[in-house]
Amino acid sequence: MPPRKQNLSEDDMSTIKDLLEQQQAKYEDLLQRQQSIFQSFIESVMTSTNNRFDNLVREVQELKSSLQFSQHEVDTLKTKLNEANSEITNLKATIDDQAKNPKSLQMPDMEKKMDYLENQSRRNNVVIDGIEDDVKETWADTEVKVRNILTKKLQLDSKTIEIERAHRNGPFRNDSPRPRQVVVKLLRFKDKQMILNRARSNLKNTNIYINEDFSDQVRKRRAELVPKMREARQRGEFAIISYDRLVIRKKTNQEMS
Repeated sequence: MPPRKQNLSEDDMSTIKDLLEQQQAKYEDLLQRQQSIFQSFIESVMTSTNNRFDNLVREVQELKSSLQFSQHEVDTLKTKLNEANSEITNLKATIDDQAKNPKSLQMPDMEKKMDYLENQSRRNNVVIDGIEDDVKETWADTEVKVRNILTKKLQLDSKTIEIERAHRNGPFRNDSPRPRQVVVKLLRFKDKQMILNRARSNLKNTNIYINEDFSDQVRKRRAELVPKMREARQRGEFAIISYDRLVIRKKTNQEMS
């Protein structure tokens, strides 16, 4: 015989309903907590990813800027190298032509070209007078002294200035009244201009002088122009020596004040 069906009372039905509602509430609470945890995890991952992406973008931009700056430096060096090669090629051609026809040899023109090339090779140089000298001084010691001048006297960040070489002119002499000059060969022309501009104002009333580096012929010509420059300044005029030429003009109101 099949089992007899039992009729559930209203209390039993109410109890079962309460149990089902409690179970449903637990599932809904668990589901909500899992959803909250998953949402927090997703937000954390997104934040971390965004930060990493922003950092990557910044690094790429910095790398791009660095590469652009380096490319500019390379292009500048290539231009200078091409100019020097062009001058050398022209000079070789001139020498070959004159070797074939000695009667056409023009020494003044040759001397001018050689002097021009020498001054081009000194284009990024500065000459410093007044730095304490030492008989045992090495090139490394000289560079350290130069960088101290740039930092302490000229208030420049010497770490950003690239020096190819810094050396003394001539052998050390105990009987010399002044220390040997220091020739500083810089990598960049703009560093040379910055040093010269800062020297005009920061080295006043000191025993240190910083000037451009020229060939012997240009230095001789500049020395010949110094008396005329002084005469013009005594007359109240503005006068400077630019390369191997004397520039004289009337002073502006700002220069007179």
